[in-house]
Amino acid sequence: MDYFDYSRYHWSQDDKIPRRYKREACGGELMEDIWNVMNHGEQNLFIGVYARLSDPNASFDLFEKIRCAWKSLRWDVPTIACSTMHVQNGQRPPKTFITYDVAYSIEEVDEWARQTVNLKDGFSNLDDLRYDVGQEPVPAEDLGLQTFLYVALFSATTFGVLLRTSHVPFDGAGTKILMSKLFGHLTHYITDPDYALTQNFTCNWGMEWKNLLPAKMEALGEIEAVVVTNDAENAPVEEELTGESRDGLEFSDSLSKVLTSITTSLPRAHVFKSFIHPPFNADLQKPSTRRLAHIFTAEQSVKIKKAGYDVEGTSGRLTVNHLIHGALCLLPVIDNPPTNPDGVLFYYGLVDGRPCLAKKYRGPLDFPGYCIGMSPIIIPISFIHSLPLHDHKASVLSLAGAVQLEYKKQKELPSLVSMEPQLIESMLSYAPPPPPSAFPSYSGDGVGSRYLLPKYPMTGPTVIEITDFFVGLNKCDPGPFFRTTEWNGRIMLSVDFNEKAVEATVVQGWMDKWRELILSLTF
Repeated sequence: MDYFDYSRYHWSQDDKIPRRYKREACGGELMEDIWNVMNHGEQNLFIGVYARLSDPNASFDLFEKIRCAWKSLRWDVPTIACSTMHVQNGQRPPKTFITYDVAYSIEEVDEWARQTVNLKDGFSNLDDLRYDVGQEPVPAEDLGLQTFLYVALFSATTFGVLLRTSHVPFDGAGTKILMSKLFGHLTHYITDPDYALTQNFTCNWGMEWKNLLPAKMEALGEIEAVVVTNDAENAPVEEELTGESRDGLEFSDSLSKVLTSITTSLPRAHVFKSFIHPPFNADLQKPSTRRLAHIFTAEQSVKIKKAGYDVEGTSGRLTVNHLIHGALCLLPVIDNPPTNPDGVLFYYGLVDGRPCLAKKYRGPLDFPGYCIGMSPIIIPISFIHSLPLHDHKASVLSLAGAVQLEYKKQKELPSLVSMEPQLIESMLSYAPPPPPSAFPSYSGDGVGSRYLLPKYPMTGPTVIEITDFFVGLNKCDPGPFFRTTEWNGRIMLSVDFNEKAVEATVVQGWMDKWRELILSLTF
C-alpha cells in the first residue's frame, strides 16, 4: 500500500497567524465539508433539547446563565468556536482545514458568546425554530462562525435549546455529548453562586488550544480485549476487541472490500420515485428542510423489542435497529416496485467509532468530535422478490434478518473506523461524482441517554430534567434521511427531507407506512 500521511491530521500552529491552530479535515469530516459547500449546506447538523427546571426560581436570568455555560463549554471543547477554511492545492481540489483561533481575553469570549447564543421568542417548539433559523449553510464563508445556540423559553420551568452546527467537527452523538456538558455547567451556574468565579480561574484563555480534541485517527486505541456486557450476576459474558490498526494486510483488505462494494453497488441503488416534478434542481433552487417524527408508546416499544426474540432463521436476537431498518427497506420497494433484478437496496452503514478509541476517549462523554465509521449495507433486489410482500410481518422479519447479516459483516471488518480517511479520498478520486441521492439514508442512533444525560445532576436532587430531544440534519438531495432512537423507554422515528424535492404529504405517507410495518411485528 502507498504511504499515507496521517500527520496532516495533527493540530499545528499556523506559521503566519500565531493564534491560529489548524489541521486537515479527516475522512468523513472532509466529505461533510464538500456536501456543505457544494450542496447548499447538505447535512448541517442540529440537536434540539427540551428541558424542565425543578424550581421555578431557577429560571431567573436563565438565558444569561446558559450563555455562561456556553463559554465554559468552549473551554472544555474549543471546537464549538472553530471554523473551516480552504487552501488552494495546485491543480487538485482545495484542501479543507479545521481552524481554531485562541481567545486572548475573556472579553473576546464574551463577544463570541454574544454572536453565537441567541434568545428566540415566539416559538412553541424547537422544530419550528430549527426551520426558521436553519435553512442557510454554516459556515457561510471561510473562517466564518459555524456553531450556534438558540434558546426558547416556554414557561417558568420549561425551555428548549437548539444547537445548529457544521457537520465537519461533530457527529450526531457528539452533539448529544456537547449538550450533556452544557447542561452540566448550567446546573452549576444555577446552584452554585461561586461557580462563575471558579470558572474564571479555571478558564485560562489563550491556553484552551491544549483542549482541542484530536482527529479520531489520532484518538484510536491499541487493539485489546474489553468486557462489553455483564450477566445478572455481574460476571463478564462477552469480550470484544477495541482499537484498530492503520496499516497492514487486514487494513488493506478491509479498505479494498468496502471500496469495491460501494463502487459496484451504488450505481445499482434502488430509489424512491414519488418526487416533485419537474425535479428539484440544486443549480437553480435553494433547498428547504423539514422534519417529521413519530413516537411509539412505551407499551408499543416493549412489544417491538420482544418481536426480535427467537425469530426463526436468524442469528441470535434481532435488535430494535435490525427490525426498524428492515421495515425501512420496504418503503422504496412499495413506492417504486423494482423491475431491475440486478438492483440493490443501498445504505451508507454508519457506525459510532467511539468504542474503538483509546481509553481516555472511550467514556460516554469523552469524545464529542466526529467519530463515524462507514461501510455499505446492501440487500439485493433478488432477495426482495423472494419475500411474501402481502405479509408485512414476515417480510419485515426476513429483511431484519438480512440487515443483521450485513451488520455482522460490517462488525467483522478489522479497520472500519481507521480506513475512513483513505476510503473517502479514494471515493472522491472517482469521476464524475454520483447523481443526487434518491434512495433513503438511515441512522440507528440507539438509546439517547448513552450520550445525552437525562437529568442534572445525575445523583441527588434534580435541578434540570431532559424531557425530549431530537437530532436532525439538512437535506438538499431528494432522498430523505431516516433516523431512530429511544428516549425514556419509547422508540422514536424521524425523517429529514427537502420539501422542494418531495411533498410533505408524500413523506408523511412514507412515515405512516414505516410505522405500520413496524407495528405489524407486535401482532
